[in-house]
Amino acid sequence: MRLLRSPVVQFVLLAVVTMAVIIISTNAIAEDVAEAEAVAEARNTTEVLARSVVRPQLRVVSERLFDRKPGAVDRFTFRANRTMRRIVLVENPQAVRLNIWLSDGFLLYANRPDLAGVTYQLSADQRRVLQAGGTGYAMVSRQDPASAKRDQGRPLVRVYTPISVRGQVLLFEVYYSLDRIQERRQEILSPFRWITIGSLAGLLLVVTPILWLLTRRLTRAGEERERLLVSTVDASDAERRRIARDLHDGVVQDIAGTTFSLTALARDPAVPTPARETLDTAGDSLRDSLRALRSLLAEIHPPDLHADGLEPALNDLIAPAVNAGIQASVSVSGLDGDSDAAVALVWRVAQEAVRNALRHSGASTVAVTVQGVGDRLRLEVVDDGIGFDPSVSDPDRYGLKGLRSLVKDIGGEIDVISAPGEGTTVRMEVARQ
Repeated sequence: MRLLRSPVVQFVLLAVVTMAVIIISTNAIAEDVAEAEAVAEARNTTEVLARSVVRPQLRVVSERLFDRKPGAVDRFTFRANRTMRRIVLVENPQAVRLNIWLSDGFLLYANRPDLAGVTYQLSADQRRVLQAGGTGYAMVSRQDPASAKRDQGRPLVRVYTPISVRGQVLLFEVYYSLDRIQERRQEILSPFRWITIGSLAGLLLVVTPILWLLTRRLTRAGEERERLLVSTVDASDAERRRIARDLHDGVVQDIAGTTFSLTALARDPAVPTPARETLDTAGDSLRDSLRALRSLLAEIHPPDLHADGLEPALNDLIAPAVNAGIQASVSVSGLDGDSDAAVALVWRVAQEAVRNALRHSGASTVAVTVQGVGDRLRLEVVDDGIGFDPSVSDPDRYGLKGLRSLVKDIGGEIDVISAPGEGTTVRMEVARQ
């Protein structure tokens, strides 16, 4: 399956299928053209034989031949057999039989004497050629009355053309072996077939290495892009960690110490009541500020970001929602030994989704759900805010663009589902690495 994902393999498979379709279609067209050309050669051969062999033989015969006088027909048959059988049949291996018809269907000459001297019913196409000229072409069927019994074992075609002699219009007909015509068709078709296959195969051989080189370049560029993206994320994490550490060791500790001092001072009996109330108010304010700073620290860089620490980190993430009067909840289940990288990615997407919900949605409830199902890790952040129209607003403008690329690069999926007045749902699914 992994091999089939390669663009080069996909191109080669598509090219092979395309080549097969082209070869089959062009072969069918070429076969029709080749057959037409082979038949055209038979037509031309028949016309040449009619003009150069048969007509000279008929010009020297007497009028008695056309009156079907037995003596004249026999003399013509004897003379024609010596000439036409040698020139037409011997020197043209495709030709099998010869017929010369009078216009009324009388078979004046046939190289098989058992067929000559009889009147047959001419076909409609034979009559048409006698009247209009040109050449005709037809397969020889078993029902053909002028066919000899010994012809029935092999397929034949007949080509006929008119001859005008002494005011008489005769029909000269040559029977050809269909096998020889088909052999000639293959002789015509074969070069075109190899030209088609060779050109397509050559094109495939030339294009495939080029595509492979381009694919390698794109793959390397993608790997470099992923490396830069990971480096950027790592640098961002390092900077977040430094800022969080500085805040925790500096401002947070100072505020915590001040809060403890004010609380202790407020509990001193020597402090007047009005001053004690002021100190309590200041202490409460500092505690709120301390809680907000800790939520900010968790947002900047959560501590203990692994499978066991994900739920506490998410609870710290939604702490500002609780302070703002928004009902927020976290549900984590099915996590068991998942990698820190997958857990960190879940947290980053949840962080961006919760931040968007608090800043833009006007929601009254936010629910964060993380589940480990099979070999997949799923995250869903749902709010009941104002929502938006994805066809008008780009979901990526809410800060998910970089995360979308990161999730896609590791084979995951992330979707933003929303509609005006129906809240927003952010879903992500990645492999449990």
